Amino acid sequence: MLKNLEHFVQVLKIEKNHSVNTIDSYLSDIKSFEKYLLKRKITFKSVIKDSEIVKKYFRYLGRTKISPKSIKRKYSSLSSYFNYLIDRKITKKNPLYGVYTPKLKTKLPEILSYEEIKIIFKQSENTDNELLGLRDRCILELLYSCGLRVSELCELKIENIQFDNNVIRFFGKGNKERMIPLTVNAKEQLETYLYQSRHILANRRSSEQKYVFLSNNGKRLTRVAIWQSIKKYVNAAGITKTVSPHTFRHSFATHLIDGKANIIEVQALLGHSDISTTEVYIHLSRNSIDKEYRNAFDKK
Repeated sequence: MLKNLEHFVQVLKIEKNHSVNTIDSYLSDIKSFEKYLLKRKITFKSVIKDSEIVKKYFRYLGRTKISPKSIKRKYSSLSSYFNYLIDRKITKKNPLYGVYTPKLKTKLPEILSYEEIKIIFKQSENTDNELLGLRDRCILELLYSCGLRVSELCELKIENIQFDNNVIRFFGKGNKERMIPLTVNAKEQLETYLYQSRHILANRRSSEQKYVFLSNNGKRLTRVAIWQSIKKYVNAAGITKTVSPHTFRHSFATHLIDGKANIIEVQALLGHSDISTTEVYIHLSRNSIDKEYRNAFDKK
C-alpha cells in the first residue's frame, strides 16, 4: 500500500548515512502503520487527504502498552517517510502536521564515580582466564577513557588503530569519521592485549583476523558478550547501580565536564551531531557536584 519503500531505504542508506539498525527501525514503524491501515481498509490516498486518520492512529497507539518513547520514534519514522514523498513530489503535504505525541520525561543516565570505575577495573584483573582478562580490561579502558560505544568496539579493526599518532580512527554512528585520542592508559592496555592475548585468540580456527576484540574461539566479540563480561565485573565489585557498556561512555563525558572540558570538545569526542545531546552531561555533572556537597555537609 505504501509507495516507494525500497527507494526510501536507499535514500536512508546512501544520502542520510543511517545505520542498518536505524533503517530497520524506520521500516518496522512504517509497516506497523501500513498494517493498521490495511486492517481498517484505509487507502494511502485517504491518508494524504485526511490528516485525521493519522491523528486517530496516534491516539490508538496512546491507548496501547507502547511506551511514549516508542510512539515518538514511530512519529519520527513516519514523518521522515512523508517528507521523502514530498521531496520526490509524490505528495504535497505531510499529514503528520498538527499531530501531537506524548512528552517524554527527561531521565538522566546513570554514571559511575571515579572510585567505582577503579573497583570495576580491578575486578577484570582478578580473573582465572588471563587471555580474556587482558581483553576485558582493555575493553573497559576504551569504553571509559575513549568514550566508545559498544557497537564501535565490536566493529573496531586493527587498521583503525594508529599507535604512532596515538589515535583511533574509524567510522562510527551514521558513518561519520571520528578521531579518538588514545590516552596513555588506553594505549598501554591495547598494546598489552594485542601482544599478550589477542595473537593467541587470533590463531584459533574460526578467527576473524581484522577485528580487534575476539572471543575465546577467535570470533569477533558481540555486544551481548561484552555486556555479560561487564555485568560479571560490576557484580563482583559489589556495585548495585544498573550498569551497561554505555554507562562508561556517560561517565567519561561527565568526568570530562567535571574537569572543566569544553563542551564542544566533548561533543566532538563523543561524535554527537547535536550539541543538545551532549548538554545532558552538564546536568549530570551538576548533580554529581550537588551530591558531593550534600555528603560533605552531612559529615559536619
